[in-house]
Amino acid sequence: MDFPELNKFAVLLWKNFTLKRRQVIVLCVEILLTLLFAGTLLLARHSVNIRNVGPLHYPPISYDYLSSFLKYPDNSPGPLELAYVPSKSIVVKSIVELVLLDLNMNLKG
Repeated sequence: MDFPELNKFAVLLWKNFTLKRRQVIVLCVEILLTLLFAGTLLLARHSVNIRNVGPLHYPPISYDYLSSFLKYPDNSPGPLELAYVPSKSIVVKSIVELVLLDLNMNLKG
């Protein structure tokens, strides 16, 4: 069975090996730099303390604290639009409907 892609890959590896063998100092410097950077990353990873933060719970905010432009739109040409990522998910649709009901405003969603 003949695999021309595998043969090309083997020839490419042999060429790369031959070129690297001719420049021993450059090869050693490349290997040392690779090991140095990998070691630096490992040392940095072990010296940094990783702190896991649990889920964040925020207290509910009253509608009275919303910006005044939501309460009294001065120069809006029409009703405010509630923008969200369109999704066919029932959960997203119900959340948007709840927001519209909670704001108690003429918003098109």
